[in-house]
Amino acid sequence: MNSEIEGPGIRFIIWFQGCNIGCKGCSNQEQLSLEKKMFMPNEFIYEKILEAKEIFNIEGVTLIGGEPFLQPDGLKELVIWCQNNDLTVICFTGYIYEQMIEEHKEILENIDILIDGPFIMKLLDKNRRLIGSKNQRVIKITDKYKDCDYFEQPHSEVEIQLYNDRLSMNGDGVIFDNENGEFNFKIK
Repeated sequence: MNSEIEGPGIRFIIWFQGCNIGCKGCSNQEQLSLEKKMFMPNEFIYEKILEAKEIFNIEGVTLIGGEPFLQPDGLKELVIWCQNNDLTVICFTGYIYEQMIEEHKEILENIDILIDGPFIMKLLDKNRRLIGSKNQRVIKITDKYKDCDYFEQPHSEVEIQLYNDRLSMNGDGVIFDNENGEFNFKIK
């Protein structure tokens, strides 16, 4: 899926299945189970990314969960492929950067921005775009976005896309939840 709200520029979004962190109030509940729901070979994903690059002029790929680092082999291949194809990589993880450096060094070296840390509902962050809680950090691993403050903006938005008979809604869930994690969506 392409998006204009999951990071700077137009981005190709990949949701990873499975998470073992268990953050209360996670916005991607349907992605948490560790069962295999849909297997996509990287070659198929690369083909779709290249199509999006040609048709929509995407500047990069955003990786969301579940938890991308639960699939380290595929993740490593994917981030290296993206860098080799002049595509930036933004990755959200519930793990802490410093605790991943040794085990996932090669993956991290090929990510431009890493948003790390578990989502903590009590620390709900309504002041930064797409960042769920105040403990989460925006780590600029490379210099590609060194002057970019995209995630530091106090701006929440939702993107709704229609595809034939399918509706897709994507974006910053904080605009729907209050500090207690209660769904608070009303159309006026």
